[in-house]
Amino acid sequence: MNAYLMSAGCAMRLRPVTEKIAKCLLPIGGVPILDHWLTAIIGSGQFENIYVNVHHCAEQVESWVGRFSELSRHPIQIIDEREKLLGTAGTLFWHGDSSQDFMLVYTDTYSRDFIRGLRNIAEFWKLNPDKPLAGLVTMNLPQDGSAAAIETDFMGNVLSFKEKSMTSGAVIGWAGIMFGRRDFFDQISREDFDLARNVLPRLCGRIRVISHVDAYDIGRSLDKYADADGKIFPTRSH
Repeated sequence: MNAYLMSAGCAMRLRPVTEKIAKCLLPIGGVPILDHWLTAIIGSGQFENIYVNVHHCAEQVESWVGRFSELSRHPIQIIDEREKLLGTAGTLFWHGDSSQDFMLVYTDTYSRDFIRGLRNIAEFWKLNPDKPLAGLVTMNLPQDGSAAAIETDFMGNVLSFKEKSMTSGAVIGWAGIMFGRRDFFDQISREDFDLARNVLPRLCGRIRVISHVDAYDIGRSLDKYADADGKIFPTRSH
């Protein structure tokens, strides 16, 4: 199984802080959020290959990943989108390995629950003979509608997936974390840019919620980022 860490966003909602630093390198508890994810993924022992895509502050992220890879003694591959941002769907379409199941993470999401349980949920995905086309990880839906709203049946099968909608009756939102079967790649077309807008909504009935966690989207605003950091690590002062 492979891991794809979506780290290429321009982080316009976090300006001016992210003018000269990539969003994925912003600290949570004094540690870059990308460090949290890579440490958990490598430590789980469940992933053959790790990919990090880069665009905004690409040289900075690539240099940081290179140092982390050397110190951890684990290869990490860069998907270079300097010239053109491909979007989450485009990254998988053009650079995904369709011979392997995968996990995809938006690295502006932080979830201590998920990170602590990553080994178990990855093992469950690998061993599940009845796995759906994609397994979504959800969180409580933010009141500002900043996450995709999801409605499910009692078995967790996704009936409705609406990107950043405040009009649905949903109470759960996508946490920006998913697992996918290898044939998920067949569902992405060259015209697709964003998974949440272009791909996942048309797969309702074939995708399922597999875990619900406490999670924070640090990219919503500077205030939300500071608030999330304080809630996760309350001993830190702001």
